[in-house]
Amino acid sequence: MRREATKEEMRWEAAKEWRREARKGVVKVTAVAREVLKEDEEEVVEEERARDREEERERREFVVHVPLLDKKEIERRVLEKKKKDLLSRYTSEGLVEKQTEAKDMLNIQR
Repeated sequence: MRREATKEEMRWEAAKEWRREARKGVVKVTAVAREVLKEDEEEVVEEERARDREEERERREFVVHVPLLDKKEIERRVLEKKKKDLLSRYTSEGLVEKQTEAKDMLNIQR
């Protein structure tokens, strides 16, 4: 579905067309018209710069700083996961529950 052009877009297109014709020499350009053309071009350049700055700001939005684990902590977690995988492969759930219960009774925290 096509949207309708706004007044600003239509004015913009008309100004571009007029500038093209003025550059070709089709339209008689007075000194005042030349000044208007120059101001329009400066305005266009400033609008483009503002649009570029806004796009850059949107791309940079925000950065989240996440603390990374040190090498020893990573190794410890990998080893822990491997142990759990091996235990789950070679033991039953009932045995693991009994083992956990026994560790709790003996106050062993490993």
